[in-house]
Amino acid sequence: MSLVKMALLFLVAHVAAALFFLFDRAPGTAAALHGLPLDDAWIHMVYARSLAALQGFAYNPGQLETGTTSPLWGVLLVPASWAARAFGISVVLPAKATGILTAVAASVGAARVARVLDLGLAVELAAGLAIAVDPALAFAQVSGMEVMLASALALWAVAELAADRAWPAAIAAALAPLARPEMILLALPVLAVIEWRMHQRDARLPPRLLVLAPLLVGVGGWMLYCLFVSGYPLPSTFYAKFSLRTEFFSHNVALILGQVLPVWPWFIRGAGFILWGLGALVLLRRGLVGGLAAAFPVAYLLAAAGSQYMPQAWPFYWQRYLLPALPFILLCVAAGALHVAQWAWQRRRQAWAPLRVLAAAAVILGTISGLPSGWKSSADLYAWNCQNIDELNVAMATWLRDHTAPGETIAVTDAGAARYFGERPIFDLLGLNNHRYLHRQRTSASDLDPVRLIATFPSFVPFLRDNPAWPPLHRVATGHLTICDCPQSELVAYRRVEPTR
Repeated sequence: MSLVKMALLFLVAHVAAALFFLFDRAPGTAAALHGLPLDDAWIHMVYARSLAALQGFAYNPGQLETGTTSPLWGVLLVPASWAARAFGISVVLPAKATGILTAVAASVGAARVARVLDLGLAVELAAGLAIAVDPALAFAQVSGMEVMLASALALWAVAELAADRAWPAAIAAALAPLARPEMILLALPVLAVIEWRMHQRDARLPPRLLVLAPLLVGVGGWMLYCLFVSGYPLPSTFYAKFSLRTEFFSHNVALILGQVLPVWPWFIRGAGFILWGLGALVLLRRGLVGGLAAAFPVAYLLAAAGSQYMPQAWPFYWQRYLLPALPFILLCVAAGALHVAQWAWQRRRQAWAPLRVLAAAAVILGTISGLPSGWKSSADLYAWNCQNIDELNVAMATWLRDHTAPGETIAVTDAGAARYFGERPIFDLLGLNNHRYLHRQRTSASDLDPVRLIATFPSFVPFLRDNPAWPPLHRVATGHLTICDCPQSELVAYRRVEPTR
């Protein structure tokens, strides 16, 4: 089967998965269709809108910022912003369509890796379809986030490396860290293998150095931009979130091993771990590139565990940092499933053949048996997350737009929908989109001197509660918060009372 035909098959599967999520009505509304499940997704839309208007990575008008760890995703969303403007529609559906296309690219990339490594047509199809039917990845593809873009670029970098196509591999490897910074763990080994191969062929130095150009231009250019804008070589999000502490790392590793992996549908009954391990061994036997594909998801999960503190396992808000590794894991699972099936088939005429068939069937069926329930729970969670963002962030943003003076600066702790819908200058108290605020104390009243209005979760800025100088002006709430297990079910706007003279 050609990759083009396979891509069409994967497209059908991904669209079907997307429709299942988009038409879920667990909250009793169509929030899943017209909403986004994280406020962070609206931050991407803000930057994409600025790029579409040729204003660069501007957060507020004329204010360049570095508040995105995925600049490439913002660039990729530019056509969605153009489409929204041209047709007078919401940016949500074009953005979700962009996510679906990147998910299809990930499926095709996994199939191509399997093809170049000569794993067989069954593994090619199984790996691509597993990505399409995985509930967490189905959630991710319509989340407005960069998860599937990062996975697709990583898979294509490995596929082109396996095919010994140096330039496509180098370009994909260079772009991957611009989708998720942790992908530098893949980019550097890919480039190292390319350089080693060129050395083995006695390639001249200029061509060898030229292969490094995409990474230097892409990642180096982004770092220079960050340095120019903020004085720091990495995005503001890194300095606002990154925390390399031993206790955090050990906590996150325990969380991944004890709560994240065991609840992914493939691993609920433990059988998926067997296939993952067998598949990893199969890939390792395919040489250096196969070993890289097998080892990368483990390295990625460890890197994600070391990047920031993750308090919870189940919310997409936290799992999104781990999900780019999942397509590589599913590639191993697919290879392991074929290995088990072949093992049973090749011994069908030997003694104990029925038991071998039953054992193989038990492992394979046990691996996929958690998918139906996983689909329903993930789709319901997606719909409720979208409902939460509509009831909280979007509702507050539209109220601020309708009840504040044009040009008035508003301080917020969730900076996506507030900027996209609010149409007012936003002062991001978390520093993600306000690099000048990164290393300042965020709990002091003096930090709010530049503003007279703040919209925040009361638990984020405790001194505002019952503070006569900051009486509440407006409240929005959700009765069923699913984004996280946290005190964020109410968003409050506070207006500073000017002292009398």
